[in-house]
Amino acid sequence: MTGQIYSLIRKNGRAENQDYLFYEKKKFNDNEEMTVFGICDGMGGMEQGGQLSRLTAWTFGAYFSQKIVPFLAKENAVIPKRKEIREILENTMESVQRTIAAYIKKHRISGGSTLTAGVICKNSLHVVNAGDSPCYLIDMKNDAVILVSNVENCAYEGLAKGIFTKKKSPEFERASSYLTNYIGAKDFRKPEAHSYQIFPGNRVLAGSDGLFGNLDEEEILTAAKDLPEEKSLERIARRSVSMGETDNQSGVLWVWKNR
Repeated sequence: MTGQIYSLIRKNGRAENQDYLFYEKKKFNDNEEMTVFGICDGMGGMEQGGQLSRLTAWTFGAYFSQKIVPFLAKENAVIPKRKEIREILENTMESVQRTIAAYIKKHRISGGSTLTAGVICKNSLHVVNAGDSPCYLIDMKNDAVILVSNVENCAYEGLAKGIFTKKKSPEFERASSYLTNYIGAKDFRKPEAHSYQIFPGNRVLAGSDGLFGNLDEEEILTAAKDLPEEKSLERIARRSVSMGETDNQSGVLWVWKNR
């Protein structure tokens, strides 16, 4: 199983871009590769949001690589099992949190960053996140868009509790500005990684909240289905801006490619 990756990042009219994204392919053999990707969104209006998103991404990359090396170093490199990948992701998130929290304390600054990270390999998607940068699994054959990450802000948690009934309301939009978990938080909640089966034709889409704005799943699907596929992220970003989104925008799109 192999895939093609596309990415987009832009300030969207703001003075500073506090988003940061990353992706990398790790080749195990001629037929199998592992794609690692992530989105970091520095907390707007707080100190050093852009710097903290970059540090979060770099720290994740360093810790993840350290934890995956034992599998790559074997004579016949093997891709870790599902449970092992989830454990690596969860342990990496904890290591990132400790490092960023220590940095924030040492330099006496406030703020933090979201972090949504994923691993794609052996027909599976593994996702872990802290914050509200969403990740979707898109089933092009069945016209389905599935949210596979947690959206940890007051709006979505209020939706789950029945406080809000509509996503496109002023109250929901205001509540979405308040995160309930993020890298660097004093009351950080350890995230749980999840695994999903993926099939030929599936796509994986992750981005900052600014990329999607108030778009619903149907609007995301429409933008993803139009050709050419390499313009999908741009279409989503433009549609979001047309509906009033002013935040930084960043996104990663993975598309299944059969050999």
